Amino acid sequence: MIGKHVSCKVQNDDYGRLARYIADAGHEGEKCLVSWSAGCWSGDDYDMGIVEAEAVQDLNTRSAKEKTYHLLISFRPEDEAKLAPEAFRAIEERFAQALGFAEHQRHCGVHKNTNNLHLHVAYNMYSQVKFYAIHLSVTIM
Repeated sequence: MIGKHVSCKVQNDDYGRLARYIADAGHEGEKCLVSWSAGCWSGDDYDMGIVEAEAVQDLNTRSAKEKTYHLLISFRPEDEAKLAPEAFRAIEERFAQALGFAEHQRHCGVHKNTNNLHLHVAYNMYSQVKFYAIHLSVTIM
């Protein structure tokens, strides 16, 4: 398994667009096997969670940095048969904890459109409770 931060220019940072891509993967040849949200007050309501995350980000008008952290976790082809939806959730939770986003809003989805099954995660870098951001100085590889 390899985790990688997918950077984005500030002017292209759009939590809602990324979260909808993660769940839908409506581009030709892509397939979303499972999607979920976590850390949202709306519980399992994926779309309402997007609205919540965008509202939290909109509260911070002073930051000139990214507000969304896009994590991509790739798996080896031979591991595909071993990974159930619960395993993907557990893996994402471990990454969230390690990155400091365990209490943050996030939207997740497993895609199968390449040789490697992969998990996309959009983390709201702003806490919905404390309204501060976590900006990481390390790169996940």
